[in-house]
Amino acid sequence: MATWHREDAVRERSRHIAAVFMRHGFGFLVKDLGLRQLLSFGSWGGVDSLERTLKSEEFRRLAQRLPEMLEELGPTFIKLGQFLSSRPDIVPVFVTDALKRLQEQVTPTPFIKIQAQVTEALPGWQDAFSFIDPEPLGVASIAQTHVATLRDGRKVVMKIRKPEVINQIELDLRVLQKMVNFLADQPEVSRLMDIENSFAIFAHSLRKEIDYTVEAGNIQLFSHLLAGSGLARTPRVEWELSNENVLTMEFIKGISIEAAAEKSDLAVRQKLARKFLESFLRQVLLYGVFHGDPHSGNIRLTNSGEIVYFDFGIVGRIDPRMTERLVENFIAIKNTDVEALMNVALEMGQSTGQTNWQNYYEDMAELMFVSQGMAQGKVEIGRMIFGMMQISQKHGIRMPMRLLLLGKAFTIAEGNARKIDPEVNFLEIARPIIEEYLSKNIIPELSEATVLSNILNIKRIYELCLVNCLCFYLV
Repeated sequence: MATWHREDAVRERSRHIAAVFMRHGFGFLVKDLGLRQLLSFGSWGGVDSLERTLKSEEFRRLAQRLPEMLEELGPTFIKLGQFLSSRPDIVPVFVTDALKRLQEQVTPTPFIKIQAQVTEALPGWQDAFSFIDPEPLGVASIAQTHVATLRDGRKVVMKIRKPEVINQIELDLRVLQKMVNFLADQPEVSRLMDIENSFAIFAHSLRKEIDYTVEAGNIQLFSHLLAGSGLARTPRVEWELSNENVLTMEFIKGISIEAAAEKSDLAVRQKLARKFLESFLRQVLLYGVFHGDPHSGNIRLTNSGEIVYFDFGIVGRIDPRMTERLVENFIAIKNTDVEALMNVALEMGQSTGQTNWQNYYEDMAELMFVSQGMAQGKVEIGRMIFGMMQISQKHGIRMPMRLLLLGKAFTIAEGNARKIDPEVNFLEIARPIIEEYLSKNIIPELSEATVLSNILNIKRIYELCLVNCLCFYLV
């Protein structure tokens, strides 16, 4: 039986988690999170005001130690911290700020274990590879990357999932699920957040992230979408040397965004920043699918000026209706139209019927004008999206959670662009892409077949109306 299916393993892991909480000064949360119930499996009287705990001065002071504690607890909790860092709707801002410092600086797994993992995942790998560099190119909590050389001389990068990661993550998800079940039964928690749905989204996303067949498919999708744009590209996947445990892809040499910002002259930086933001905006507005974590570590710039996206473990998707609302959102911001911004939020979200509309309008107006003033006209869309969500939640309007990933991705992408060119103007770059979106989706060119189909539909409607009129007069 796998470890995560055993109740004794769940209890032991729960004890360890509780001990780590107490050692880092978070012992007062053990009861509130249901961990004491898990340790004893006895009855418990409920949460002692989780909301008061989260807002307490003690928790505010200790929040700075959260990253260290989560790093010690391992990959599942590191990913949980990263997930919560983009959820200002359910955790205080001082917590999300602290969690943004969360790092995956972990000790490399010995190469002998990595090699054993490769042998298990790719039997006979020696027939395809002439060399795998024992020194890792990169190390994270879930995987290590190693440069390798194929028999035909091509250099590739192997992303190799660490041994026992699946076992550890599934065990931790079982412990977290029990904590969520406990918290979901507390009335004050259900009032603050939909914790069961939030956890389901987190667990689903994490399981996809550790399956490298999903990432390989995402890379191929983006390779197709970005092809021909001249803006960006992805590495080519070596499908016959990839599966759920190992992802083998083309090695592409490039420099970081920070290095590009230091080396290039102003004109080159301006062009590069515009090119990067345009590549991201086209993903969102024209394709409805976007890189969910476009931080500088996942972006490289080649000597030929290409932008290369890496690491497609997190990918966001928005449907056509959401895209329309997003375009309306941009237009409202461009026109400084507070009422239009409110309408967009209402169309995206779901009102609980407990909204003071005057206060809601004032808060949205403040968000728009303060943001524009602080940015001197260069509005940060990511911050606007987060601000709109926070204000809407505050006034009883529940916003779709997929908007959070979009807001986070926008914030990261804009931050990268401003590292290269601090004066880059997001809305200026967005304007021609919005116009292209509108021409394709709102005012599409009608083909001959579409025109004929519409004529036939009009003819049928006319005939139906004529029949109804005759029936009316006959009666």
